[in-house]
Amino acid sequence: MGAFLLVVIVVTALTTTLTRRATEEEFNLYVTNANQRQAEVLAQSLAAYYGATGSWQGAESLLTAVPMPGNTRGRGMGQGQGMMGGSALSMMDSQTILAAPDGVVLVASNNDLAGSQLSADDLANGQVIAADGQPVGVVLVTSQEQGQQRSEQFLQQVARSTLIAAIVASGIALLLGGVLTWNMIRPLRQLTTAAEAIADGDLSQRVEVRANDEIGDLSLAFNAMTDRLDRSETLRRQMTADIAHELRTPLTVIQGNIEALQDGIFPLTLDALEPIESKTELLARLVEDLRQLALAEAGRLQLDIQPTDVVELARRTVQSFQPAADSKQIALTFEGEISEGLTAVDPQRIEQVLVNLLSNALRHTPQNGQITVTVQPNNQSAILFTIADSGAGIPPDALPYVFERFYRVDKGRSRESNEGGTGLGLAVARSIIEAHHGQIGVDSPPDEGAQFWFILNRVQ
Repeated sequence: MGAFLLVVIVVTALTTTLTRRATEEEFNLYVTNANQRQAEVLAQSLAAYYGATGSWQGAESLLTAVPMPGNTRGRGMGQGQGMMGGSALSMMDSQTILAAPDGVVLVASNNDLAGSQLSADDLANGQVIAADGQPVGVVLVTSQEQGQQRSEQFLQQVARSTLIAAIVASGIALLLGGVLTWNMIRPLRQLTTAAEAIADGDLSQRVEVRANDEIGDLSLAFNAMTDRLDRSETLRRQMTADIAHELRTPLTVIQGNIEALQDGIFPLTLDALEPIESKTELLARLVEDLRQLALAEAGRLQLDIQPTDVVELARRTVQSFQPAADSKQIALTFEGEISEGLTAVDPQRIEQVLVNLLSNALRHTPQNGQITVTVQPNNQSAILFTIADSGAGIPPDALPYVFERFYRVDKGRSRESNEGGTGLGLAVARSIIEAHHGQIGVDSPPDEGAQFWFILNRVQ
């Protein structure tokens, strides 16, 4: 508001100054033109008088009865009979001088000037009176002191009116500026209050979007940021709880079996050690998956990029799952098109992605089901991998979250059966594909199972 007030003051001062200057120039020009016009009319009358009498004796009557000029025009003043009815203002506030050609004043409406000498500038501004082609005198109309005072009063009145108008306009501008400023400050204060609340941990804060302008865009961005923070905090808490749960379950099994062995409930045999070994391996995989996710999020996931025949890599990975598929009577097929050239990838990481997706497909495909793995060119510079199963599929509302840590489509499903899942496989797969600057996703048409896919560029 201070800056706005400063602008108003500067504009008001400039407007008043420039208006006064322009008015003064136009008014002086108008008076000068009116005086010159009167002098022209007088010159014609005096020339006729001198031609009739041959002298200037008795010319005073002509100077005191100045004829009205027919038309006065001043630049910017318009056309008409002058101010106050024709030349009445000039008649009251001007003096008329009749001088000889050499500049000696012969007759003047102000008798004090008789016999004085006109300056060269006054002679240049006067109207020459000619008789029989010879100059016989000069007539000059100038403003008197009274006229100058009235002119100054008129200019002061114009300046005063201009200043009052500028002050009124400035007041209105300040009022409107205050309203505008308040409309901007109010949502900013709300944003500040909400931001302070978020800094204190209250992620439920949202601000009202009042207008479709820059402040409105800021409010929308603030709400979107808060939504992301709220969701990130919820995921963080959920992840912490899930990690604790995932660690507690195998540790409980390990602890229970060890206590049973110590108490002699279980004999110390290889079969009794098998659950401990299985849960220990599960814990190792869980810790390793968490480590890889942490590295990926920090941008420190190391990749050993090398030219790789990804079709052959996918074929070998599918063949390694053939015994597990046969044991569940699942038809596992591979369809790979031979592509020209090799693809720059980390073969071990891509194999890890395929293993995670195939393991997930085997867990969710029922007996006598089918899993199809396809590798084909997506375009001239990319390759598309697809793993499709004939399982129950994924509900539409769960599709956006399947790649999140520990997310379960079936909330009641437990991993205590230890089918090899850590709940991090899909999250790890996404981090690896994103580290390759690729894309990964899932589709699940109704009654058609789930179809996971990822795309790799040929050149990284």
